[in-house]
Amino acid sequence: MLKLDNVRIINEHQVHGDDTSPATFYILPRFPRLARLENGGLGLRFVEYSALREEGGNVFGGFVAFDVDLAIPQPTLDAVTAALDDELARQFPGGQPPKAQLAPVPWLGGAVKLLLSQNDTVVEKVSGAATPSLAGNNVACFLMELSQLGTTIFKDTLSTGTSSGIQVVYDLDYYCRLPEMHATGTWNASEFYSFFQDVNTEDNFWSEDSYTEVVSSSRYKSDVTKTEFSFVADPNIPPEQQADFETTIRNTINTQLAEAVKRNLMQAITDVDPNVKNLNEDQDIEDIRRSVNKTQIANVSVEWREAKAVVMDVHPQGSLPTVTSLKDADGNALKWEDYYSKISVDEFLKSILVNVRVNADFDDLPIHSVEVKCRYDHGPGAKSVEKTFTQADEVQKIEFLAHQGNRKYVRSYQVNFDNSAFVLQSPEEEVDDNELTINVDDLGVLGLDVVNGDINFEQVARAHVRVRYAGDGAAPIEKFLNLTATEGEFKIRDVIQGRRTAPVTYQTTYTMKGDGREITVPEETQDAKVIAINDPFRGLRTITFRALGDLANAISSISIQATWNEPTNAYRQETAVALSSAMPFSEWKFPTIDERDGTLAYTATITKSDGSSKSVEESDVRGTLITVGELVEAFLEVDVVPDLVDWTQVKLVNVSLRYDDNAGDVHEAEELLFRPGDPTKSWRVPIADETVTGYTSRTTYFLTAGGRREVGPTEETALSLFLELPSA
Repeated sequence: MLKLDNVRIINEHQVHGDDTSPATFYILPRFPRLARLENGGLGLRFVEYSALREEGGNVFGGFVAFDVDLAIPQPTLDAVTAALDDELARQFPGGQPPKAQLAPVPWLGGAVKLLLSQNDTVVEKVSGAATPSLAGNNVACFLMELSQLGTTIFKDTLSTGTSSGIQVVYDLDYYCRLPEMHATGTWNASEFYSFFQDVNTEDNFWSEDSYTEVVSSSRYKSDVTKTEFSFVADPNIPPEQQADFETTIRNTINTQLAEAVKRNLMQAITDVDPNVKNLNEDQDIEDIRRSVNKTQIANVSVEWREAKAVVMDVHPQGSLPTVTSLKDADGNALKWEDYYSKISVDEFLKSILVNVRVNADFDDLPIHSVEVKCRYDHGPGAKSVEKTFTQADEVQKIEFLAHQGNRKYVRSYQVNFDNSAFVLQSPEEEVDDNELTINVDDLGVLGLDVVNGDINFEQVARAHVRVRYAGDGAAPIEKFLNLTATEGEFKIRDVIQGRRTAPVTYQTTYTMKGDGREITVPEETQDAKVIAINDPFRGLRTITFRALGDLANAISSISIQATWNEPTNAYRQETAVALSSAMPFSEWKFPTIDERDGTLAYTATITKSDGSSKSVEESDVRGTLITVGELVEAFLEVDVVPDLVDWTQVKLVNVSLRYDDNAGDVHEAEELLFRPGDPTKSWRVPIADETVTGYTSRTTYFLTAGGRREVGPTEETALSLFLELPSA
């Protein structure tokens, strides 16, 4: 396949190399020219009316029929081939280098337009054949009636000087392989919410009750989108074409990123209601302290890295030369009189001039010849004409004498195939076209190229492609092809014994390297002449595993088994992760075929420091962050204050604290020791339910005189516990 970045300029022509063969090259045409006939003359006829012809308010002065092509002169082809041979000799020193082979550019489609200008002003703009031949020299035919001004300019510009005012512009599409490029898009979002509330209520017997409340909250939200594009620019591509391609890739990445972001958007964290009426009145809790922290994180990543096969366009254009500036095969100047005639309007109306061609590459397809038959059945000039075609660039003329203004004729064709007794005969059809083109889809041949689009053969061992065609009235075709790193292109050239009336269907099964796993993608259809088999993986997904909870004291480890499953594509990815205080988070990157079809699930085992364990499971994870552990949304924090202890009587105080929430499966205990001079100490417990704030305390006082006194166990709700030696 033509390699876009393997390019050199030779004799002012852009010459590309092949992506697999070092000795195969492609020359892009530079400008159009008047096509030559087999006898060396021009495919041109200019007719001027002896009197103006009026029709529907328009005035016509003549008509012209001519052919243009993109043929490269043989001396130029010889010079380019010699330069390429020298290049190969330098590339393969010390041996017999391969000889350069010039291959036809793989044209996919195109159109041609004509501009007739005078003094830099466009007089007429005419579209010619629907498409050029797309084979050989890309012949395009024009047959048009000219306005009075157009006739004058056409005659003058073709008959004198060296360059005419007739500009021909080709718009051609061709298949090629890009250099490897890289584009990525990422979205990182996080939201943090913090809430703190401290309520102190004092019921005084001798004075007014007091109520003190401190509330504070904060919210932080971050949403960052980033894209990076590493493009390889080809200096020989027009800047606007390079910009269009880069815009296409940017739009692709941004669209994929936007869709992924939609799937992973976070729900807004709900504010904590500061109303404590339920705690104060219903549960008779006087002192309340609530601390809530919530965090959400989501990350999205999409990546594009390909040496992709794409369709590019090229626009060979230029002014046609004048007739008198050209020479025949013997070196003699051509004469304008040989291509010009003057007739009456009546003669024009009586003449039916038809350009006939076959839009097929005879060298590439199993077609021996095509016989085109045209029959005019009206008046004394009725006749039948048959033309035989064996070359792609052949254009033949048929002329009838119209009877009483009837310009309709009957056409049919017969296709003869190589090494086959089968003959395809078309039905007869009455038409009145001046341009009669038999297209390749009408010729009973399936011409199809199956190529490697962007398969990464470092991951894929081979791609098994099943191609099927079953059009109306055609012989069914089924092919099985294996694309590999060394065989990346196959040609299907089969006789289907009927017109191509339906698209080709194909399905690909990828065999992966290493484990030999097979991935079968859904069946697809294609109307074009080239099927590009792309990599099965369309995106790269990144999952982050993060441990929650006290990994230093409460949680020993968290074991996670995660799976990504795309049932439609029979594709599955698995991983195992072990989180601990040494590795509190981990990332898992894997390719995806279709994220819309995929489901992320996991099972996890949380092993605590005391040897107990708990299992959790999630069957459909949304987003790209998996958090496992003990989610702490609130804390119970109790201050133990020793300021009232008489240290002349007490030498040591032991405070035992315990919190139990059976519904929330939270059980915490701790002992605090106090000696003379020790400050206030705090006990902080993560809780699952912020409304369950009761705990148990037991205090033991060790006396200086010997002995001990105990208080409790007692049920407490206060957030401050004051130590005071009870009386004996």
